[in-house]
Amino acid sequence: MAFHPGIRRLVIAVFLLATGCAGLYSSNPRYGHKKTHPRLRPKPAPVHIADKRKGRLRWPVVGKVTGTYGIKVDPKYGTKTKNLGLDIACAPGSPVKAVAAGRVSFADHFMGYGKTVILDHGERLHSIYSKLEEIKVSVGARVAKGEVIAFAGDVLHFEVRKEGKSEDPGKWLAPR
Repeated sequence: MAFHPGIRRLVIAVFLLATGCAGLYSSNPRYGHKKTHPRLRPKPAPVHIADKRKGRLRWPVVGKVTGTYGIKVDPKYGTKTKNLGLDIACAPGSPVKAVAAGRVSFADHFMGYGKTVILDHGERLHSIYSKLEEIKVSVGARVAKGEVIAFAGDVLHFEVRKEGKSEDPGKWLAPR
């Protein structure tokens, strides 16, 4: 059924007067129904389920922790720095082992970290091993828990990231 052009303009004008310009551009007009489109409804916050691996990961290298996770204040200058992981002093050339099974997502030099390996353990959990002397794995390789992935210098810097955010590795590693 075709409308006369004059009637069509009149209907559009009445529509604009009733809804305002929002009626043309919004799925939630200023006037009219209050229901929102299902795609525009806010989504519920994700439920965080405790990761069963927390507190059970094996230590990546044998050594003494010399730098802990968190903000440090220099006693002389008062400057603040944040350590996103653990610094573990070890014998040069010590084997660095995977804390859990996973896939190598990065194995190369990383600015500020030196030679670095990043393992993806699934469910958005990653472990980062840096300040390495030699890398033994390549990107895409699958590694088993405890498999040697690299050799350390005199210090291994180790980080854990869950859902892209750094977390205290001490809470993820098993007690020694």
